[in-house]
Amino acid sequence: MGRKKEWSRSSYGGVGKTKEEYLIVGRVTRPFGIKGEVRVLPITDDPTRYIGMDSVFIGEEGKKRRIGLEYAKVCPRYVIVKLEGYDTVEDADRLKDELLYVARDEAVTLDEGSYYHYDLNGCTVVTSEGKTVGTVFDIQNMGSCDVYFIRAEADGKEYLVPAIHDVVKTIDISEKRIVIEPLEGLF
Repeated sequence: MGRKKEWSRSSYGGVGKTKEEYLIVGRVTRPFGIKGEVRVLPITDDPTRYIGMDSVFIGEEGKKRRIGLEYAKVCPRYVIVKLEGYDTVEDADRLKDELLYVARDEAVTLDEGSYYHYDLNGCTVVTSEGKTVGTVFDIQNMGSCDVYFIRAEADGKEYLVPAIHDVVKTIDISEKRIVIEPLEGLF
């Protein structure tokens, strides 16, 4: 018997503070080896997708540039990536803490019922009775499911809502609205 699919599991795209035209797929943690390779913390539910990628974007908002991806090797907790033009340890060291992005229009198409975290950030969360809870400001995976971090606009209180089918009833990205059925004691 398989595990139920959570609502917000994303294919590419962690939670971040970037425009919707790019999705974060990883963060460079440090150089790896002596040939300019870097160790990347993947921010995707399927790190093997790095193997099929031709390029990534790096840089700050408004200054992103595309860099060719020569190859990728997937390890249990990270991905080793070789980017074009980065051929020494010193080159690779300059990439430390850089975020890696893909263009949204080049990202993997998600299955129905799956959403990019970017699309859920900023959604208004309401109960099935119509009471406004607040706005999603962060999403984190807690192992068994994603958890929506919601901030109430009235008093600034923060709530954690598990993204499971028993709680999350509907998501309407076009309306930026999520309807939940709160578990007893959630609020």
